[in-house]
Amino acid sequence: MRSVRLVWGGALVLAAALAAGQPAAAAAAGEARGRGSGRSGRPAARDARGDEDDRLERAIEAADRAGVDGRDIRDLQDLCRRGRFAEEQSLRIFSLAAQLALEGLPVESFAAKVGEGVSKRIDPDRIVEVAERRALMLNRARSILNDIVLEGAPVHDRDELIPDVAQALEAGSTEGKVRLELQEAFTEGESMGAIRQRIFP
Repeated sequence: MRSVRLVWGGALVLAAALAAGQPAAAAAAGEARGRGSGRSGRPAARDARGDEDDRLERAIEAADRAGVDGRDIRDLQDLCRRGRFAEEQSLRIFSLAAQLALEGLPVESFAAKVGEGVSKRIDPDRIVEVAERRALMLNRARSILNDIVLEGAPVHDRDELIPDVAQALEAGSTEGKVRLELQEAFTEGESMGAIRQRIFP
């Protein structure tokens, strides 16, 4: 006999899915009606909070599968708690982190931007906006560096430079200026420190 596991009043209740000839969906619906009528004694707010926890847990698991480093996951969890992020805001943060990891972009730079906003006690909505911009700039930075490679410049430490180029773009440097400065710096064999100084406005 198949069974459906239900959470009710904080305890796990095993309900026979085919009890009394009822299909599993009907049995589950009966339990749902009981909860909705208040017979369960469990506040609706607690049910909603449990659903939020489940969604966030799935988002975290997805980020892990995407390749987000465990340390970055823990940092982002802590930042979401400290910043008092709503569920939707936390879900967006972990979704962005997963996308960056799948694309091989540095999640650590993204997490650092979130941390900067939390430390300054900026409104969570604004932090999410800034984090989205950091993710976009990381993508643009990689695109610029890839283009320079295709043009034949002797690019070195490309992955290490991606966060720096992203920050330069955020700071107001145009893509054209960054591209030109990088091409000249790579051609002249300049050090990383010199390159960083070149690309910032």
